[in-house]
Amino acid sequence: MNVSIVIPAHNEAANIGRLLTALLEQETRVARIVEIVVVASGCTDDTAAVSREFGRGRPGLHVHVQERREGKVAAINAYLKLRDPRADVTVICSADLDLQRDVVEKMVCFLRSQPEVGMVGGRPVPNNDGSTLVGRMVGVLWELHHRVSLEVPKMGEIVAFRAPLVEYVSELSVVDEASIEDIVRAKGYKLGYVPDAVVKNHGPETFSEYFEQRRRIARGHYWLEFAFGYEVATLDRSLLVRSALDAAREQDRFGRIALAAAVGTEVAARVVGFWDARVIGGKHRTWRVLRSTKSLGEPNVVGPAPERPRRLSARPGPQEQHPQPERPNGAPSKGLEGPSRTSARGRAS
Repeated sequence: MNVSIVIPAHNEAANIGRLLTALLEQETRVARIVEIVVVASGCTDDTAAVSREFGRGRPGLHVHVQERREGKVAAINAYLKLRDPRADVTVICSADLDLQRDVVEKMVCFLRSQPEVGMVGGRPVPNNDGSTLVGRMVGVLWELHHRVSLEVPKMGEIVAFRAPLVEYVSELSVVDEASIEDIVRAKGYKLGYVPDAVVKNHGPETFSEYFEQRRRIARGHYWLEFAFGYEVATLDRSLLVRSALDAAREQDRFGRIALAAAVGTEVAARVVGFWDARVIGGKHRTWRVLRSTKSLGEPNVVGPAPERPRRLSARPGPQEQHPQPERPNGAPSKGLEGPSRTSARGRAS
């Protein structure tokens, strides 16, 4: 299946090299990555320059620059207008992630094996310091996200969907993955969760940034419910309570304290977020960058990656035909059309 990957990025020069390296080193057999598009949205740093350096000698790695920052959904819509028409699957990937080498393959295999599923998400795992209260809160929060998604898939950080299903996302939304969930479900498809497609992220390190992040997400989810009648899985109170109780049984004393703190903070953030959704609605589409979430704790890779460059396929001309190449047998390679060892697991609902 042909895969097009988009990375919406605002001032991600410190992280974009790491992510592009991980994407260029993806081991694939079923997935055939035909393009990677970085949308540099209102950047004032070297995000575009670093991305262009990676694109040298790779005609399928594109950099699209938005001079003004208009929000993540606007960046996605700009990409959708430019997306390679050969794409069977679109992957949206946050710029501040670290990926395992089989993530794209696992998500694409899930979509191929389950034709009734239109969109899948991977499993974000934070690398915050679990010895601090906020760091542990971030960890238990994503553990709850995982538990909820095992029952009712909830998308976050990295998603893959069948490309023909999504041509435009409402730019009044501030929760892109949830809005795309709504589009996919409205067209009669199910959602899937691939728990072994693991990506690492970094959550807030201060309580103020933690609360601000939870408040903005709550506002986006409530606005989506008000505007389109779509409720994400994490708004299901009974499911959340059941997942929280299950998680509490497996936590040590400090973990239970962090879980209680996370639940209390979530309640407060949702109260404020509900008010924001009613009053502000879709009027505010960009956010203050939460600085502490932008460090994955490892040095960034700047410059051409890797020594054996992965080549993406050039786009076809209007009269050019691109038949699917035969898949070679043998060990996995890191070429864009090379094979892979992995297969997807997970469950749809």
